Amino acid sequence: MLLSQFGITAIYHYAPLHYLPFIARRGALLSKAALRREGFADSHLRSTSSAQDAQRGFSNFVHLTLDAHPPILKAKLARGFPHFEVSVPATHFSKVEYLLCRFNTAKTRYFRGARREPPESDRNGRYYEEMRLPVAKTAAQQEALLRLNYGQQMIEVLVRDQLPLGQGTSFRFFHRDDVASAADVLRVLGMTTYALEMDEQLEYVPSSKYRQAVTKALARATADPAWLGDGLEFDRV
Repeated sequence: MLLSQFGITAIYHYAPLHYLPFIARRGALLSKAALRREGFADSHLRSTSSAQDAQRGFSNFVHLTLDAHPPILKAKLARGFPHFEVSVPATHFSKVEYLLCRFNTAKTRYFRGARREPPESDRNGRYYEEMRLPVAKTAAQQEALLRLNYGQQMIEVLVRDQLPLGQGTSFRFFHRDDVASAADVLRVLGMTTYALEMDEQLEYVPSSKYRQAVTKALARATADPAWLGDGLEFDRV
């Protein structure tokens, strides 16, 4: 398997803690387009990335990363926003089609049609469909992209539409109170599939204001399967 050849054992996705009931119930990570189809309002989506993802042709993809503790996670935790990690075994991707992208699809300043369009190359990948950033699609392209980039910069893993969370998926938290909240949610939902783990490597003190909002959202989402959120989104607070 290609990922294992590079010593990659897990692929990561990071989300606000109040997304936990939605992810656990669904047993999958959904793209922004898939979330909209299921009835979630745009207010449920990160305002700083959803528009850019759509404009650049990536709203149909679930975004994951090969890097634990990416800068965006550190920034959110530093401001006291409760977040958690979904860790998916890399072996799971032997049965999943995915793309690799060495660019931050929401943040990069240059894209196809821009003044400095990233060229197609072994390091960058190729342009496909409506995507305005190059990606690695074939096994040969992905091997080249990993060889030239892995360990030097963040690489996104893109899965079209949704990624089912299979055996071995774990949820990792960065504060003991978040672990306790997650355990309560999964106990009420009757779900024992996912391992809950504590990660003490990052400095993180939850803001009491944000934690109150998250606790309220968790309680309602856990009690009401039909509830699709109240617009709580940490890019807006």
